[in-house]
This record gives sequence, structure tokens and C-alpha cells, in this order.
Amino acid sequence: MKTITNKNQKMKSIKLFTTAILFTLGLSSVKAQSSDPEFGIKAGVNFSTLKTGLNAVTDKSGKIGFNAGVFARVGKDLFFQPELNYVTFSDKYRFNSNSYEAKFRQLNLPLMVGYKLINTSDLNFRVSAGPDLYYSLKKPVAPGGFKYKDFTAGGVINAGVDIGSLTFDARYSLGLSKFNKELGQKANIFSLGVGFKFQ
Repeated sequence: MKTITNKNQKMKSIKLFTTAILFTLGLSSVKAQSSDPEFGIKAGVNFSTLKTGLNAVTDKSGKIGFNAGVFARVGKDLFFQPELNYVTFSDKYRFNSNSYEAKFRQLNLPLMVGYKLINTSDLNFRVSAGPDLYYSLKKPVAPGGFKYKDFTAGGVINAGVDIGSLTFDARYSLGLSKFNKELGQKANIFSLGVGFKFQ
């Protein structure tokens, strides 16, 4: 059992180390061809599911939440895009014959490196990915003896279109660390957003 745990820890370390290397390489490339940064505001809707491998957790269902925040974008074709968002989402589930609804209110910090497949003054089509960090502002209700973590991490992929100053995004955030270790829950969040960039 100890050998399996050590093996899992090594695999997680390798994944994090690989992500850090790729992220650093992306930042270096962005700096090499950087232009004046763009700033913007954005808002949208979220739909989440709390993924778990625990058989005692049943009848899982997510509710629509929302997000709002600010972003910066640095680079030409290759770019770096950090964001700071306020995010809400909630999930219902049953555990040991009792119903629970976990409501999350969080600060979200995605740090994405992306590439503009189409890059003109009036139209951009872009894809991006990177680490995705969450910090809970309020602890959700959990079964007795269980608790949700304040800080979790994951990865995010994003596809977006800019038409003039308007931005449109579709995003998937994959939870890599567990919100609730005892319940084995990880959050997967799909979101749609619209924003405005200041040029």
C-alpha cells in the first residue's frame, strides 16, 4: 500500500514538474515577442460536476453558477493571459442516505499560455491552457467529520474569439487536487464567458 502511495506521489510530482517546464518555456517565448499588454473585464456562466470515485456518493448533479473578473494579455501570436475571477458553483449529492448541497464561492487564478490561430486587427481566434488555482472564500456544507479544502489546483483549456473589443470564451477546468479528500471529490467546471478588452 505504501509503495502504491509513493508511486502516485512521484507521478504527481513528475506531472507538476513537466507543467512548470512547459509553462516557463511558454513565458520565455511570450516575452521574446511581447507587445503592449491588453486588459479587459469578463463575465459568464459555469456548470460544474463534483467527480468522485467513492460509491457511497450518489445522485450527483450540478447547478449553474457565474463568474466575473479581469484579465491581462501580453504577446502577439503567442501570448500569456493571467486572470483573477470571482466564481460560484454548487453541486448536490447523496451520502449515506442524506442529501447535501455544496455551494462554492471562490477566487480563481488561471495562468494561461496561448496561441492566436487567426490574428488580425478585427478578428482573433485563440487557444490557451495552463494551471488553474482556486481559493474558497466560504466553506461549503459537508457531511459530519468531513471538510472541504480552502485551496485547490487544476488545469484549464480555453478556446476564444475576439471580434474587435468583444471577447467570447469557452473553457474547461479539470480539477487535479481533491476538494474533499475523504469523499474523493474533484471539481470539473465548464464555463462560457463574454468580455470587453481595452486596447
